[in-house]
Amino acid sequence: MPFPQSLDLNQYLPPGTFVPSAKLVSNGVLEVREAIFAPNGDLYVADRAADCVRAYEARTGHFLRNLVSRSDQLEKPIHLLLSPDGRYLFIGSGGNDSILRHDLVRNTTRVFVPPKSGGLNGPAGMAFGDDGLLYVASRNTGEILRYDTQDGRPSSRPFIKDFADSPEFLTLVG
Repeated sequence: MPFPQSLDLNQYLPPGTFVPSAKLVSNGVLEVREAIFAPNGDLYVADRAADCVRAYEARTGHFLRNLVSRSDQLEKPIHLLLSPDGRYLFIGSGGNDSILRHDLVRNTTRVFVPPKSGGLNGPAGMAFGDDGLLYVASRNTGEILRYDTQDGRPSSRPFIKDFADSPEFLTLVG
């Protein structure tokens, strides 16, 4: 596999490197928690240790920008989820137990689910249900919580509670 054009070929990078480690380049990743492709073809990477979501050009691996960072109240990003229409990027912020929503059209970020709202503790996997709700795994409470997709308001009770272990990933099946 050839190196992406954006990488400095004068330095050694392990074979197959696409987005390098921060140990090798200044805008590389420290601790990847999740990576997804955006509707425009960019690659979004939740970098937990850097407290940011980084954007890379998917074709070349070229660093574009920090899409969301600590200045947006992001702490320890864990999981990423695109809205069904592709307009919003939802980000589980593990350091402050909240969910952020980044508007990809306006390039703005706001807290969508406030810290600890609905009992959220350790936000992990997220998925949209057929019922129009946002489902979020709350790792530290062993629950799956539900939130209104318009305003982030929590449902009155967990969808599932008392898991024997810590839920991490969610996928809509059906």
